[in-house]
Amino acid sequence: MMLKPGGLSFWGWPMHFDKPPLSLADQVALWRSRGLQVADVPRAGRYLDNIGYYRLSAYCLPFEVLPAPGERRQHQFIPGTTFEQVLQLYIFDRKLRLLVIEAIERLEVAVRTRWAHAMSLRHGAHAHMDSACFKDPGWHAKNLANLARDMENSTETFVVHYRATYTSPVLPPIWAVVETMSLGALSHWVKNTRDNVAKQAIANSLGLPTVEVMERVLHVLTPIRNACAHHSRLWNRRLPMKLPHIKRQASNLVPPESPHHQANYLYNPLALLAAMLNTMNPGTTWAARLVRLLDTELPADRLSAMGFPQDWRIRPVWQEGNKP
Repeated sequence: MMLKPGGLSFWGWPMHFDKPPLSLADQVALWRSRGLQVADVPRAGRYLDNIGYYRLSAYCLPFEVLPAPGERRQHQFIPGTTFEQVLQLYIFDRKLRLLVIEAIERLEVAVRTRWAHAMSLRHGAHAHMDSACFKDPGWHAKNLANLARDMENSTETFVVHYRATYTSPVLPPIWAVVETMSLGALSHWVKNTRDNVAKQAIANSLGLPTVEVMERVLHVLTPIRNACAHHSRLWNRRLPMKLPHIKRQASNLVPPESPHHQANYLYNPLALLAAMLNTMNPGTTWAARLVRLLDTELPADRLSAMGFPQDWRIRPVWQEGNKP
């Protein structure tokens, strides 16, 4: 039965959750009753104990019998499906998250460094405290207060040293406070920065054509970074935002208006991350390592669930990534 917001069915009846918790043995038995082949029951129970039934169940979906039009999820496995197949998809996704968070970390640190460096050279060591440097004074006042609160509660060595050594300004210099910002916070500080010359220099260093594109890229990558940090599923994940059209990346990316929401899946961010890392660090092995992971640990018929186009291998960014 499908739900409306607020816990009501389409017929307006209140819904009550009444599924009982199951022991590990009962969880394995439930899967087996639905057609999953489990060769080693104790081993499957150990994995459920470490990973959790609910988390692993998301990786069961591609192995289930598709429901007929208008019907609910069948909860029946395609004949011949094994627990090992489900587990291998989970393990692939974990390895994918590690690669993606590595790439986003490198990008995030570079943007932090370049933004703080440009702003300090052009507007002083405490540019983040100058409301004239930002587009919206109200936004700046609110977020500066949040930053001050974070600094007051911080136990980071450099923050403690600053508080013990200096009486003013109340906050450390921009190159220090930027180290405490999440990617989401950083993206908002960059977006609200008034100095487009500084921002364009950062965009250029990443191989991005405009400030607007760079700002959008940072926003698109933030929920992906958060999914990695919270160990959430990346494979088959539909993203809340998609990348804009980037003319110079047209040969690598699928168009934003692609059918079946293809541009809302992970392929485009992966391709753009590979391109940006190539710009930042020519000779990087990141794309090659991603291609190797896809080749060795994900069946080819599962790639489409991440939005990969059929001709992805011949696109320039992956050709670069296949170089030794």
